[in-house]
Amino acid sequence: MIRAIYILCEGQTEEEFVNSILRPYFNSHRIYDVRPILMTTSKGQKGGDVKYDRLRFNIDKLLKTETDILVTTFIDFFRLKNDFPKFTEAQQIKNKIQRVDFLEQALANSINNNRFIPYIQLHEFEGLLFASKDGFEFLPDLKEANLNKLLLAVNEKENPEELNDGELTAPSKRLELLLPGFDKNKPFYGGLIAEVNTINAVLDRCIRFKSWVETLIEKLKNQ
Repeated sequence: MIRAIYILCEGQTEEEFVNSILRPYFNSHRIYDVRPILMTTSKGQKGGDVKYDRLRFNIDKLLKTETDILVTTFIDFFRLKNDFPKFTEAQQIKNKIQRVDFLEQALANSINNNRFIPYIQLHEFEGLLFASKDGFEFLPDLKEANLNKLLLAVNEKENPEELNDGELTAPSKRLELLLPGFDKNKPFYGGLIAEVNTINAVLDRCIRFKSWVETLIEKLKNQ
């Protein structure tokens, strides 16, 4: 019997999102033990640079320590390291969604445990914040020109997960350029924007994210 979901998070922003946004949503589906685990990325350090050997170490440790939990990942495709399973082969896949699907399956095959469900965010967590205009409009003291640019980005893609992953046009880079203080306090701003937008807006527009959440819920309900 699976009693809990442990979500290995790449950083503090994802950790805050799980605590403030995802956990209440899972609670509404009668899944009450949902824990973000800030990943150990190097000796004595948590969060930040994700290398495959450290990712696998974290996954294996959780699966071996507790036998009644479901383990999943919440890491970004943007700047994923080339040590990742099947990374070179994945680069031959032009469609980014198909490429991430391929990498997730490679990770699942590598871990080879039915209590593990891989998830890689396309392109990065911050894309989810563009699911609605409400969160940006709520922010005080945001210059009108900057707000307008953010609102244009909200409608740039039907699925905001697909927002450009370029060095200067990735969702996180747009926020750093247009939202003063974002780069110094990402967990706060990320949590605030997501809370105002609501989880429903994210689920409505972010297709891969929605599929991941639904998979986790079904896994626990159908055991």
